[in-house]
Amino acid sequence: MVPDSPADALGSDAPGLRDLLVEIVRARHALAAEAHLVSESRYALGFGSQWRDLQDDTRDALKDRGFRSCNLAPGGHEIPVVNDCLVYVWRVPNSPNAVSEFASSPTRRNGFTTAPLDPALWEPSLSAAQEPTQDPPDAGEVGFVLRVVGDSMPVVLVMVESTPRQLQSIEWAVAVLDGEGKVELRGQESIWEPEPVADGNASDVASFDSGSPVEPKVEAREQEGSGPDV
Repeated sequence: MVPDSPADALGSDAPGLRDLLVEIVRARHALAAEAHLVSESRYALGFGSQWRDLQDDTRDALKDRGFRSCNLAPGGHEIPVVNDCLVYVWRVPNSPNAVSEFASSPTRRNGFTTAPLDPALWEPSLSAAQEPTQDPPDAGEVGFVLRVVGDSMPVVLVMVESTPRQLQSIEWAVAVLDGEGKVELRGQESIWEPEPVADGNASDVASFDSGSPVEPKVEAREQEGSGPDV
């Protein structure tokens, strides 16, 4: 059974992981954008290579919190595991078919057939409480269910869209493969987007795309009168 959303897959770890991912991606984007600016490069190839740093940053941050990772062959990508789910952070290329073609590489495709890790005596948690559980058998309950009913871990795909100028969005979803090896997303959700830019000239005038604009009414003020000195 494949979960329908990242929240279903990650259980109580979802809110904490969401906040951590946003922090990691924003920090890495800032470094990459600054490096691109300093280099004065005319090309974005170097900026686009940050996907490896994003994976390493995520793995290290979760490892520091006690989470394990899984090594995907043949590329050797070390992908962190949270609540029996692979958390794959990915900077989306500028291509309309990028998501559906995500599993075109053997390494990424192997992520969809990776067996759950062996159960551990203690499972870390990213829940807001951050307190040791008083009842160990209940820890990782959702993960236990997934482990029983499935032979591979769900893939939570974290999709980062950015340019050297701006981090545009961070979304996540549960990725699944269809019969043709194309990736479909379940429960796709935005977890971060830039704040709207304040516009001092903004008004309450609604835009229109059909019909004719209504001209504003102009009325003379009563004190103006109609004399020649007006």
